[in-house]
Amino acid sequence: MIKPDFAGRAALVTGGTRGLGKAVAMEFARANASVFVTHRWGSVDETELAREFDAVGLPPPVVVEADASDPAATRALMAHIKSKTGQLHAVVSNVSFAKAVNTIDDLKRSSMELSLGYSAWPVVDLVQSAHAAFGSYPRYVMAISSDGAEVCHDMYDQAGVSKAALETLCRYLALRLKPHGVRVNVVRAGYVDTPSARAVIGEAVVKKVLEERIDILMDPHGVGRACVALSSGLLDSVTGHVLRVDEGVSLLGPAAFLVGRNERIELPDNGAALVAGIGTEVQ
Repeated sequence: MIKPDFAGRAALVTGGTRGLGKAVAMEFARANASVFVTHRWGSVDETELAREFDAVGLPPPVVVEADASDPAATRALMAHIKSKTGQLHAVVSNVSFAKAVNTIDDLKRSSMELSLGYSAWPVVDLVQSAHAAFGSYPRYVMAISSDGAEVCHDMYDQAGVSKAALETLCRYLALRLKPHGVRVNVVRAGYVDTPSARAVIGEAVVKKVLEERIDILMDPHGVGRACVALSSGLLDSVTGHVLRVDEGVSLLGPAAFLVGRNERIELPDNGAALVAGIGTEVQ
C-alpha cells in the first residue's frame, strides 16, 4: 500500500476539532502533515483534543479560533499559519452551518445568506487569503459536501442549497486555479454519526438508524483518507470533480433504504419479491 508522507508540509482543516473535520485532521496528521484546525464559539477543549490525538499516536494539531464566515478572521488565520510554516500544502473547507427548516415560512433571506456565508463562500476566502499571506495558493483545495446538494432531506433546505452552491463554486475555482497548478475538488461525504448530524436530523432518527440500518453509516476517517489521497500527488489528474465517499450508499434506491439487508418486499401484482442486500437478486 502506498502511504503518502507529508512531512514538512502543512494542512488546514476548518472546523477540524470535532466530528467529520476532526477525522480529516487526524488522517493528515497520520500522514505526517503539520495540521492546523479551526473552531468557533469556544467549542473545543484543547487539552481533551490533544489527548484524543495522543491516544492514537498522533501529534496534536495547532488550534486556532476563527469564524469561517468572517473574511477578516480568515486573513488573520492565514497570517498566523504563515508565522508557523513556510507553505500551506492543503486546505479542507469543512465548516457548515444552516438553520433547520420545518415549514416554508422558515425560509428567510437572512438565514439563507447566513448559511451561504458559512457553508459555501469560505472556500473562496480561504484561497484568496492564503495567496495574500503566502504569495502562492495552496497546492490542494478540498471542500466537504453532502448528498443534500442533490437530494432532499427533511429540514435540510438551506443546508442543501448551500452545498449545491459550494460544489458549483469549487468547479469554477478549479477552472480559475488550474493555471496555477492548484487542484480543487469536492468530497461528498456519506452518512456519519456526528454531533452536527444529530443536530440536523434529530436524535430519534439517528437512534433508529443505529438500531435498524447501521450499515448505511460510514467511518468518517474514510473521508479523511480520501482528502489525503487527493493531496498526495497521485490524483493530480482529478480537479473540479465531486468525489462521492460513502461506501456505496448513494447507489441504493429508496426500497433498499426502507428495508434491512436480506429482507424481502412482496410485490402484490405478480408475486415477485425485491431482495435488499449485496449479492442478492430480484426474482
